[in-house]
Amino acid sequence: MRHSFFYFLNLAPLLLWALFLASAIVAQEPAKTLEWDDHGNINGHKLDLPWSKRIEEVELEDILIDGRSILIGEPFVGDIRNLTFRVKNISDGPVGFVQITVTLPEIKIPPQLPFVRAGDMKTQKPLLPGEQAELKIPDRKIYDWVADTVAQQGTDMQSIKRAAIHSVLIVSQKSGQLSGGCVRTRDPRNECQPGR
Repeated sequence: MRHSFFYFLNLAPLLLWALFLASAIVAQEPAKTLEWDDHGNINGHKLDLPWSKRIEEVELEDILIDGRSILIGEPFVGDIRNLTFRVKNISDGPVGFVQITVTLPEIKIPPQLPFVRAGDMKTQKPLLPGEQAELKIPDRKIYDWVADTVAQQGTDMQSIKRAAIHSVLIVSQKSGQLSGGCVRTRDPRNECQPGR
């Protein structure tokens, strides 16, 4: 009994040091923000289609990073590859495909990260009215390609501080293929302004 107590006393400082070191590493990771892409044209005039369009058939219910909700424009800590967009079909017909594309505005030639429903697109059932789905990066190879593209431009994914929702694409049986620079949001704090 005494031996295990002394063993614990000797081990406790090592455990505390390991916890301190782990928290210091996490604290060094730069905070990131997710924003709506600014699609303003060069002359600063009104936005052209499709960027001025807001998708109304689906609604962005929540944005998650590592399972925690985040808001547009609010800092978060986490890896961009772990972003998840939860969407809901609020139309009166099935939606067969939903994609949210994210870019990295700090990069001169920003690569595009597609977030889609997991699974085989050919056998996937449509999202029925009222149903929700989670959109994620479909394949690790896509993220690796984006990381390589970022590295070729002289930076790395860990130092990226901004990500932007560039576009939303849906395919519905009723409306066909629709794309826009904005989508309806459940939380008004995440709202985008089409045509700003």
